[in-house]
Amino acid sequence: MERWNGHTWEPHGFAANLAEARRILYPDANTAPTPAPPTSQPMAPGTGKHRKPDPPRPPRGPR
Repeated sequence: MERWNGHTWEPHGFAANLAEARRILYPDANTAPTPAPPTSQPMAPGTGKHRKPDPPRPPRGPR
């Protein structure tokens, strides 16, 4: 087996089959992912105007 180190392929080890190679190369693949930490501040309610521009205004007449 070879493993990519970010710059080049390096010899890493030997495996009898694909399943064994996967266990060697990705030992954490069978463990459950850790849950993401809760956010410190919940999102505040908002109007969302930052997402959509205001509609164009009609031209103003003379004063």
